[in-house]
Amino acid sequence: MSGARIDIVYATGRDDPAFEWFADGLACQLPDGAEVELIVVDARIDDERERRFERAVAGRFALRHVPPKPSPYQGPHRRTSRDCFAAASARNTGLVHARAPYVVFADDCAVPMPGWWRAVERAAGHGDVVAGAYQKRWAMRVRDGRFVEGRLDESGVDARWSLGDDAGPVRIVGGQLYGASFGAPRELLLAINGLDELCDSIGGEDIQLGLRLEHAGATILYDRTMLTVESIELGNHGPLFARIDRTLSERAYRERLADFGVRRRAVDGRFDSSHMVLDIVLGTGSWATHGNYYWLADLVPADYLRTVARFPATHWFDGCPLATM
Repeated sequence: MSGARIDIVYATGRDDPAFEWFADGLACQLPDGAEVELIVVDARIDDERERRFERAVAGRFALRHVPPKPSPYQGPHRRTSRDCFAAASARNTGLVHARAPYVVFADDCAVPMPGWWRAVERAAGHGDVVAGAYQKRWAMRVRDGRFVEGRLDESGVDARWSLGDDAGPVRIVGGQLYGASFGAPRELLLAINGLDELCDSIGGEDIQLGLRLEHAGATILYDRTMLTVESIELGNHGPLFARIDRTLSERAYRERLADFGVRRRAVDGRFDSSHMVLDIVLGTGSWATHGNYYWLADLVPADYLRTVARFPATHWFDGCPLATM
């Protein structure tokens, strides 16, 4: 078990997540005696990967390297015909293993810029929910854990950047919680049953979490100094997990939405599963999860296989057999 004050959950399923970048970037920011453990949730874990990640850390901080818990959309217990995107499940795996009072999540293929750890410590010290900033760059070069160069892409500019400044965090709304890096008290995340795996195979679990945290009464802050820079090439490099966003007719969509107790749409857009995820959380005004097959605060690795028996055979949105997806 971790005795760390802050746990970092780093989820990946890529052949090359550039883990060394993150390890070096974190290590050069940690003060002496910092209590931190990095929990890597790795969908491609094997002995060679474990040795590589251990070499990258080089004993500079605590590391735990674990596989994702079972999911109906990914891994050996999947119900789908192929591995699908399952970030909510992976991040919830990190929460199962985390023991520190504060947990921060970080994306792969990225380097934490100088000041990132200081911002995390500040949020942890106040018990804040914090969203970090991000940039995405082409042809990134990183040396000694610090960003060196790379061409900034317009699509890789954080849309929230103008909301903040470098003086300190500012308040944002739940729908502005993006997943590049974010942190929250572990007990708060457990109290709302973690990330909602209703979003697995679809995406958008970060924004949906922000809305649920807001419904639970949390204030969400955006800190520009908590910056990560991500490689566009590595982020786009396959094999990538499939994202499946199914659609319904308008009538069928509204009928399915009514099954969740919601009579009118809260967002405009297509009649697809990604929009329904938002319509549900906004229409109910609730922090509840709808796609988790367990209560996260009680879940331990020894109980993983019990959750498998509860996996559905069909997709929650339109009843499509998962085996055909």
